[in-house]
Amino acid sequence: MRAAATTRIACAPEGVFDTLADLRNETQWNSRDEPIGLGSRFGIVNGGASYDVTITTFDRPSRLVLEASGKPDLTITYTLTPASDGTELNSELDFRPTGPRKLLFSLLAPVIRRDVPKQYRSLKALCER
Repeated sequence: MRAAATTRIACAPEGVFDTLADLRNETQWNSRDEPIGLGSRFGIVNGGASYDVTITTFDRPSRLVLEASGKPDLTITYTLTPASDGTELNSELDFRPTGPRKLLFSLLAPVIRRDVPKQYRSLKALCER
């Protein structure tokens, strides 16, 4: 199941990229004080599900890919493009449920697709502060 969203953020691509790449910005997921880059790993909880997340592509400031192992496994791909008013952020979430979760995700797909753009409003607000 895939979901995608495009969001305009009044912030330079470098600022948006750094906010996305540092997963600690998303509800303070991790308090490590090390540089964020290719191979950085994070433990997060999202919607009650635990995930181990690894940055697998780190092409600052234009492309960021996160691989999340959990239930379900998930790949999040961010593409950032400079725009006249800041950054155009394109995101693609590729959920890979297995077993009974396949049916659940097929039923939840419309809700998830509708919710993804809402989630990025918070990112937009964070970057534009």
